[in-house]
Amino acid sequence: MANEFEKRLEKAEGTSEQQPQISYSQAYEQFKADQTTAITSTYERAANFAGKILKLKVKEADREKLERYIQMTHMNIQPEYVNSLALLSAIPFLIAAIATFIITDSIFFPALLAGSAIFALYYFANTPKHIYDSWRARASDQLMLTVLYVVIHMKRDSNLERAILFVANQTAPPISLDFMKILWDFETKKYSTVQESLDVYLETWKESEPAFVDAMHLVESSLAQPNLEQARKTLDKANDVITQGIQDNMTHFAHNLKNPVQMIHMLGIVLPLLMLVMLPMVGAFLADSINAAQLITIYNVVLPIFVFITARNIIAVRPGGASVQNKRLIEAAPKAGAKPLVFSAAVFTIIVLPAILVLASIITSGNWETLKFENSVFFLTLAIIFATGLAAYVYFHFKNKDLIKLKGKIENIEDQFSSAIFQLGNRIGENIPAEAAFGHVAENMKGSEIAKFFEIVDSNIRQSGMTLDNAIFDPKNGASNLYPSELIDSIMKLLLEAVKKSPKVAAESMTSLSKYLQKMHQVKERMTDLLSDTLSSMRMQASFLAPLVSALVVSLSVLITRVLMNLTSQLDTLQTSGTGDAGLGFGTGLASIFKVEAAMPPYLLQLMVGFYIIQVVFLLSYALSGIVKGPGKIDFQWTFSQNILRSTLLYCGLTLVGTIIFSSLAFIVTAAVA
Repeated sequence: MANEFEKRLEKAEGTSEQQPQISYSQAYEQFKADQTTAITSTYERAANFAGKILKLKVKEADREKLERYIQMTHMNIQPEYVNSLALLSAIPFLIAAIATFIITDSIFFPALLAGSAIFALYYFANTPKHIYDSWRARASDQLMLTVLYVVIHMKRDSNLERAILFVANQTAPPISLDFMKILWDFETKKYSTVQESLDVYLETWKESEPAFVDAMHLVESSLAQPNLEQARKTLDKANDVITQGIQDNMTHFAHNLKNPVQMIHMLGIVLPLLMLVMLPMVGAFLADSINAAQLITIYNVVLPIFVFITARNIIAVRPGGASVQNKRLIEAAPKAGAKPLVFSAAVFTIIVLPAILVLASIITSGNWETLKFENSVFFLTLAIIFATGLAAYVYFHFKNKDLIKLKGKIENIEDQFSSAIFQLGNRIGENIPAEAAFGHVAENMKGSEIAKFFEIVDSNIRQSGMTLDNAIFDPKNGASNLYPSELIDSIMKLLLEAVKKSPKVAAESMTSLSKYLQKMHQVKERMTDLLSDTLSSMRMQASFLAPLVSALVVSLSVLITRVLMNLTSQLDTLQTSGTGDAGLGFGTGLASIFKVEAAMPPYLLQLMVGFYIIQVVFLLSYALSGIVKGPGKIDFQWTFSQNILRSTLLYCGLTLVGTIIFSSLAFIVTAAVA
């Protein structure tokens, strides 16, 4: 898609006095079709469908807000459709709540379904705002590069329309779609000039990113400068303004992120684990009031959903600094194929199948009510948790192992790229041709990983006679094939554009980009430093404390259940022996206090807690990788694979040892009481 627009731009630039003959309407529609997210498209279709079924009115104040969210996220829906979808999504939950109450005469599940209806109503009514916030957070990640692209192009050709088109071609969504929309609004005569269309768009950033607005206004003012030198100074000032503004914004974000992260840590992890300590006693004494289904629903459904939504909302508004979503990395990495899935399924089956067969034989033996409290059943269910955790590790580890190696290599190169392009800019600024400058930089940085990239470019030019463009981007032998990085590709494309203008423009462009990468690296390090305590606590929780506390709770439940069962048996004996003598009947009625027969068996508690641990590790890994690296499947899945292995081994090992020890202790305690 980008190549098509670049060709159109090149044709347009052939006649600098004419307006570029490009259909922005077609381009915008194509951009929108190619670049909108799956979530946005799904919500758009659902809202349009709901709008056809139910017609609702919207207050004027709410309409203005919704129209802004819808317009800025490029969705094709009406504000009324938002409320229609929200109401229709809540109705099934309300019907289910009423039906459940009538059928079961219970309060818990109808109340849960009614709460789900309220949640659905609130969630879908506010989805446009959530999409808008996420869209703007991703766009804010691109603002500095956007200004750099505009400045570089304006130094080459003082044409605002072409500069905006250049940004649309070179950047990823959402900025690419936003800037194409600016041109589309101009072409459709919504605004009389491109500058007017741009100014209206900049108004949407006035509150959240004033530095971006100021920088773009400086770009506009450069068009009115009396001479070229003044125009260049104004454009350089725009770079300085956006650089400082983005740095301040990222620092503020790091400060503001502390409280939400601590909320995930405390309410989503610490509090539930503390509540687990009470479960054995609750199961023994309040079995009639709280049953296993309710506890499982709370711990394995409600709590994970709460933590996931909180973590997702934090990650959605996280600016990424200099990070670029590297789709090329996934495309270029060796494909794992179906092997990880097959291997994982084999590991799971080998461990679980024998346990399931033994459990089935115990259940069909007719003694299930007695045997379900035995350790043999408990250990068989522990094997299920162990197999699940181990299978998850095998799948995600081997699926992403090669990707992580390549990603680490690329990130190492990108970290060195700031210094490399600074040297490249200096060489070009010394009037050394760009083609020759690559060889000089490769020699100066010899021994580093980034030097190999420059050596390949230099070799392609000297030995193969390629142009600079082909030396970098040739489909077969270009350096970019061995180093699949969208950041590097973007910078190299900018270099090629700048070289067309003059060596001075190219040198200044590389220097500006070098400063940008250095600033963003500093901000990332600062953000990590500000969050170090909280993130360290979350890592400790995922890999050590959560499985440790859970294993102790489950082992303790075995001890309590054993002791209560033995005490109940002894009280029954005392009650029976005292029926003929009032003086010996002090055990009468005490046995009914302990509802062991209705309590949650240890094996069921272990399954609930075991799966909760897997869910906790999953959610903590999602939050950790998202906060540190930004949204992305590779880092998240790799973090999860490392955490789930340690947590599974620790939980299962401690639970096994603790159960054996506490079971023995239960007999000692009971004997002492007797």
